[in-house]
Amino acid sequence: MKKFVFRLEALLTVKRNAEEEIKQRLAEKNHEAELVRQDIAAAHDRLKEFMASVKSDRRGGGENVMAMRSSVAHRNHLKLELLRAGQRLDEVMVCIYGINQELIKAAQERRAVEIIKEKRFEEWKRGNAAAEQKFIDDLSQQRFIRNQNSKAQV
Repeated sequence: MKKFVFRLEALLTVKRNAEEEIKQRLAEKNHEAELVRQDIAAAHDRLKEFMASVKSDRRGGGENVMAMRSSVAHRNHLKLELLRAGQRLDEVMVCIYGINQELIKAAQERRAVEIIKEKRFEEWKRGNAAAEQKFIDDLSQQRFIRNQNSKAQV
């Protein structure tokens, strides 16, 4: 009895490897997105802390014009940092979307080859079962003939 051989096994391996590579890229981008989210949270916290410290300083009174200007400039700098981090997150999310689309396509291509393999395996099993049944039928027929010949000789 022959062993099942799928001639497109190399192609299936290539498709699986391509899909795994895309999954790896997706994981890296998701990690990058998480780091950017952490940057956004940190920038947001710095802005909150700064605003709280400015508020407490103003309650104390005695502010000068230079301190007010520098606080406004620093606040604007923190807001700009927060905005830039948000833009970076948007860029990373666009990349993640693109990689997800690639992953979907790669999974479909891999699955198509797997379906071909499954169909060929089913065909092989049917053919193998038919050949096995034919062999068993031949053995049974030979035994029957031998039994008939032995009965005829007696």
